[in-house]
Amino acid sequence: MRLIIALLCLFFAHDVAFAENATFTYLKTVSAAELTRMLNEERATFISAQKPGADYELPPVSTASNAVDIYTVRYESRVPEQNDRRIEASGLLALPVLSERSKLPLISYQHGTVFGKYEVPSYAFQATNPSDYPHYDGSYETRYMVGLFAGNGYALMAADDFGLGGGASNPEAFVVKGSTQRGSEDLYRDVGEFLKSKGIRQQELFLGGWSQGGLNTTGLQERLESDGIPVTAAFTASAPSDPYATLRGLIFYPRKDFDAPWLNAILALTVFSFENYYGPKDLARQTLDPAVYDDMKAIYERSYKGQEGLQVILQRLSTRSLKEYLQPGLRDPVSFGASPYGQLLAAGETYRQGFRAPLRMFYGTNDEVIKAMNAQLPAIYQAILIGNLSDQSANPVTTEAVKGATHRLTLISAAPAAKTWLDGLRK
Repeated sequence: MRLIIALLCLFFAHDVAFAENATFTYLKTVSAAELTRMLNEERATFISAQKPGADYELPPVSTASNAVDIYTVRYESRVPEQNDRRIEASGLLALPVLSERSKLPLISYQHGTVFGKYEVPSYAFQATNPSDYPHYDGSYETRYMVGLFAGNGYALMAADDFGLGGGASNPEAFVVKGSTQRGSEDLYRDVGEFLKSKGIRQQELFLGGWSQGGLNTTGLQERLESDGIPVTAAFTASAPSDPYATLRGLIFYPRKDFDAPWLNAILALTVFSFENYYGPKDLARQTLDPAVYDDMKAIYERSYKGQEGLQVILQRLSTRSLKEYLQPGLRDPVSFGASPYGQLLAAGETYRQGFRAPLRMFYGTNDEVIKAMNAQLPAIYQAILIGNLSDQSANPVTTEAVKGATHRLTLISAAPAAKTWLDGLRK
C-alpha cells in the first residue's frame, strides 16, 4: 500500500492536469553546470559555420546560476481563421530552481523557422522524437534562451507553432497571424494558472523572439495589449515584421551570392500554411509553378526522408530563382502583390500598431535573410504615429544594429544584450 501511494504521488508530481485541457508534464531538472555547457559548447556548434563581417564581435559566453525544472505542456487552443476551431497545441515551461521563488518574472519566447516538425521548444530537451528527422541541433535556440533566462532566475514559456511538436498531426500554421497569437496567449493563461498552483506569483511579463519568432513576438504583444494584459517590455532578433515586404524583396530584388539558399523553404511554408488555414484549397496551385509544386509541398509536409532527402529537394530547386517558383502570371511585383497569396502575406504584418510597452529590435548588418531596412520599418512607422521623425525619445520602438552579424549571430548577440536590459526593468 505504501508503495502504491508513493507511486501515485510520483505520478501526480510529474504529470499535472491543469485548467480545463492543459497538462504540464515534468520532464527533467537541468543543472546550472549543464546549462552553462549548453551556453558554451552548444553555442559554438550552433555558430560554427557562420561567416560574419569583419566588424562582428562575439559576446562573452554566458553562464547559468541555477538549475531549471523543464515541463512539457499539452493544451487546447483555437484557430481564429476557422471560427475558433479547437486544436491540440504544445509548448515548454522552464522554472528556475531557487530557494525562494514565490514571485518570478516570466518571459515568453517565440521560436524561429524550423525544418523538422520537432525542432521546437517542447522537444528541445528531449533526446528523441516520433519522426526520422533529427531535431536536437535545430532546437538549440530554445536551450540557449532557457540557459540564459531560466538559468538566471526567470520563468520561461515557449509555445510550439500549431502543427509542430505535440500537435504535429495538424497542418503547420507558419506566419498565420491569428493562430500564432492565440497559441501563445492561451499558453500564457495556462502557465499563469499553473504558476499559481505552485505558489508562484508572476511579476513582469517580457516577450522575445528570433526570426519568424520575432514577427510572432510583435504579434503577441499586439494581442496581449489589446486584451488588457500588460507587457513590461519585448525584444526581437532578425524580425521580419512585414512578411510581404520581406518575401517580395527576396523574390524580386535578391542579393546575388548573399541571400540564404534555403529561402525557397519560406515560400513553401507560407503558401501551404495559408492554404490550410485561410484557403482557398487550391491557393498553392494558384501561386506556384507546376514544376516546383510537388517539391514545395514535400518541404511543407516534411514527406522527404531525413536531412538527406531535404538536401536533394533543395538542390533540385536551386536551379531556379525564387521568382521562377511562381506562376508565370505572378512574376512581376504588381501582379504578385495583387494575388491572394500576396494579400495574405501583407495581412500578416505585426508592426502597424500602437505599442505600449518598450520594444527593442536587433538586426544584423550581415544578415542573409532579413534586410536592414525591413528590420527598421517598425521604428520608422512608430515615429510617424507619434508625429516626430527626428526626436526618437518618445518612440516605444528602438532598433539596434549588430555589426557584422549573420542571421544566427544576431540571436546570439541580441539575447544577452536584451537580458541585461530586461534585468534593469525588474522590480
